[in-house]
Amino acid sequence: MNIDVFLSVLKIVYPILFGIMSTFFLVIGLKGIITRRPFLVSNKWLLYFMFVVLIPTILLFLFLPVTTSFLLKWFNPAVFTVVLVMMYIMLKGYSAFGVSDITFREALITTLEKLQLSHEETLSSIRLTSVEADLQVSIHSWIGTGMIKVKQREHRALLTQIVSENELPFPYVIYTI
Repeated sequence: MNIDVFLSVLKIVYPILFGIMSTFFLVIGLKGIITRRPFLVSNKWLLYFMFVVLIPTILLFLFLPVTTSFLLKWFNPAVFTVVLVMMYIMLKGYSAFGVSDITFREALITTLEKLQLSHEETLSSIRLTSVEADLQVSIHSWIGTGMIKVKQREHRALLTQIVSENELPFPYVIYTI
């Protein structure tokens, strides 16, 4: 397969992939609007979508002509592989949609008390003193999103339990620009 055939295949594959991704984000937006309640989504889904979208770009070097320089041929897959690894590191945990800083904090503290986990709060994390775990929390209240992840790998099951117990009982907040 030469580069022209590969590029013509990409003209078909990329619109399909972007259509699937935009449908995913449309479903997330519609869920928030229809239910009018905040909700949590695992960041693994976003990572899977980004992996699928970047695979053709990473494999492009297989179809470049042999006369292409070594550096030019391997630059594209190297950059996108680094991007995927960075996203893998950054996208551990869960994203909350339709939240504000105060309500997300209150829901998280209520869940920790419900699970009887003693904790200490700092600026961007919550230290669970009873199990020696750190929850990293970031809120972007101006767009209504937040992220929560656990710092220590061995406590991922605890994060899943916290997320499954968290019902986010507060009303949905619509943010305007």
